[in-house]
Amino acid sequence: MRSKVLILLIVLLVFPLSAYSFPQYMEIYNSDKFSKPEKKNKCSVCHINPNGGGPLNNFGRAFDVNGSKITNDLRQNFPELFNLLQSVEPKITRIKPTVFTLGKNTTVFIKGINFTEGTTIRIDEEEISDPLSLGLVFINSKKIKINITFNESGLHTIQAVNELGQSSNTFKVKVKKGR
Repeated sequence: MRSKVLILLIVLLVFPLSAYSFPQYMEIYNSDKFSKPEKKNKCSVCHINPNGGGPLNNFGRAFDVNGSKITNDLRQNFPELFNLLQSVEPKITRIKPTVFTLGKNTTVFIKGINFTEGTTIRIDEEEISDPLSLGLVFINSKKIKINITFNESGLHTIQAVNELGQSSNTFKVKVKKGR
């Protein structure tokens, strides 16, 4: 029994336990549209050791804490790993309609430039956390379709927000009481 414990201790000392890298995590970074091409397929994106395995670097730890997801905040905090300058903020040029009836669900077309599939909508400076609740449909880089129901009359604002959190200009719409 003692010899088995001794052998186990020797094995543990000669072959220490270490963290392992996972190709699926590298693929998450590689497939992010803002990841820098020269950093793709590099273990050093997440690990201190450029060959992978072992301790994580600051990005690797933040990525792990974030549930292995890349978010706007993660991109902003690690600009050396992402091409953030390629992103251009969205701009709204037209919203149709611009007058709404209080309490009525209305299909709205937002026209402009620099919309992406990850664009979300902000109404009255409040970001809609679930764009699907608005029936948001990305049509193309110049057009988005949503469904809005306003519960208060008066002037309201609408903005488009890209994946990096960059906001468009504010577009005003009017909500009137029904007849």
